[in-house]
Parts: sequence; structure tokens; C-alpha cells
Amino acid sequence: AAPQELPTLILEAVKELEAAKQQVLKRIQIWKRQQQLAGNGALFEENLAPLQKRCESLVEVYFQLHQQVMAASAELGAEVLPRLLERFNEVLSSLVKR
Repeated sequence: AAPQELPTLILEAVKELEAAKQQVLKRIQIWKRQQQLAGNGALFEENLAPLQKRCESLVEVYFQLHQQVMAASAELGAEVLPRLLERFNEVLSSLVKR
């Protein structure tokens, strides 16, 4: 990719990461609701392995992308880098809080 394309590519990747995070958080909410309904006799799939795998994969992508952002910090510039790092922190903290 050409140097001027790098910030655009990284911003797109961060958007995708944020969208994936939203899907994982939505799935966690669904699991919690199903667990509540199980208290009323509804069937409940207790296996957390798929949800665990989604979270682990998302965190793995997060760290890989974070490394790429830090490696490209000079090309991203002083204006873009802090905003990106703030978005990264939001993604990770929202996952850890859930």
C-alpha cells in the first residue's frame, strides 16, 4: 500500500474491529438473557466455548492491529494517532467490563 493509503487502511480496520466488538457484546447480552430465561424453564445452551473463542479472537486481532498502528505511528501523525489509541482503549475496556 502507498504511504498515503496507510491511515485510511488502518482506520477501516479499526472500524471493522469496533463492529466485531459490537457483535461480540450483543452475543454476550443474548447469552445473559438466555441464562435468565433458563431460570423460568427455557432451554439453555450453557457451553461458553464459542463465546470464549469469539472474545479471544477479537482480542488477538486487537493486539495485532494495535502493533501495526504503533509501527506506523510516524506515518499516522500526531493528530490521528491519539484518536486511534483512544478508540483501541475503548474496544478493549468495553470487552473487559462485560
